[in-house]
Amino acid sequence: MKKVEFYEPAGCASGICDPMIEADLLRIEHMVKDLRERGVSVTRYNVMDDMPSFMESFIVKEAIATKGIECLPLTIVDGKIEMMGKYPTDFALARWAGLSWSDLEIYAEREK
Repeated sequence: MKKVEFYEPAGCASGICDPMIEADLLRIEHMVKDLRERGVSVTRYNVMDDMPSFMESFIVKEAIATKGIECLPLTIVDGKIEMMGKYPTDFALARWAGLSWSDLEIYAEREK
């Protein structure tokens, strides 16, 4: 299976969160749980809590240097940036994670 990493902005650290952002975060948390249950390695790094991880990743430092902090969240799969500036759909994330077609059908159906 593939290795999926999310490098995320501070998010709702202020305690005030846009309902659309909050819904996206809940969706991603559910997807992370689903992928882990299927054996996919998924790690989430938050800029407020995991700054050393941001500094250790050349690809993340390069993205922030060229695009600014607006490039977050970054979705990286096996060392390659797959999405920048927003979270992927469930189907895209499942596909990048290398799930079988039968699993992909479930995620495709969710997006209808």
